[in-house]
Amino acid sequence: MKSLSLTLTLLLSLFANLAQAGDKPMAVWFYADWCMNCKMLAPKLAQVQPEFEQRIEFVKLDVTNEERKAASREQSKKLGVYPLYMANKATGWIALIDTQGKQVGEIRHFMSVDEMREALNQLAGP
Repeated sequence: MKSLSLTLTLLLSLFANLAQAGDKPMAVWFYADWCMNCKMLAPKLAQVQPEFEQRIEFVKLDVTNEERKAASREQSKKLGVYPLYMANKATGWIALIDTQGKQVGEIRHFMSVDEMREALNQLAGP
């Protein structure tokens, strides 16, 4: 029953993300709870994300375990980033996807907050 509840929660989150995405570019985070790079990236992303939430759709594809991986795989299909999801072999980074679905950059854990902000500014456009 707990598994069904988690699945329903993830699906509701997915539909909320899809409803909000519209024509915005996306920042797609390949994430796992056990990922050290994710732990280094999280506080820096938290500093800049609020500045861009109106112009960029932030999506977290969680591959922590098989259940979350399956939900993220489905989410990637619906968002049109399934080929990127399937080609990805790492966690702890963020793919920057323009409104045409093309990867135009990335954010990595070793970047400074200012470098992240600049990358997001470029993605968001004017």
